[in-house]
Amino acid sequence: MKRKTKKIIKNITMVLLNILVVVGLLLVLVFKNNYGYSLYYTFIPFLIVVIISIIQRWSSRGLNADTEESKVIQRSFDDTTTLSTVFFALIYLTIQGLECWKENITHQPIVIICFFFAIVIYELFTYLAIYNAKKETAKLVEKKYNKKK
Repeated sequence: MKRKTKKIIKNITMVLLNILVVVGLLLVLVFKNNYGYSLYYTFIPFLIVVIISIIQRWSSRGLNADTEESKVIQRSFDDTTTLSTVFFALIYLTIQGLECWKENITHQPIVIICFFFAIVIYELFTYLAIYNAKKETAKLVEKKYNKKK
């Protein structure tokens, strides 16, 4: 499969998973049925995997325009995305771990709403890191090639 096709598939998957998480959230908050809880907590790990694959896709391209500044850009991107992914995964695992000790903690509306906001913040951090890295990379490439002229 071509790289562009894979990118489109990942983007469509990301949108669909976000829609399914929102639908699960609405089902949980409005109808409070088990289907909504299952839908909500089942698609979260899939969403994490898709976000990590998007991070990996961008990270694997890298930039070799400059040995010094490229490493700084890549390091900043890697640190931001790694910390946000670890933090989000710890929140998810903590909620699932607490469910083992105290049943129905995952069914509490405040936990579900706070976790939804954690999802949104995690996605924002990821896309802001990608945006900043792309912007810094564009500046670096422009600076490098404008000096040669």
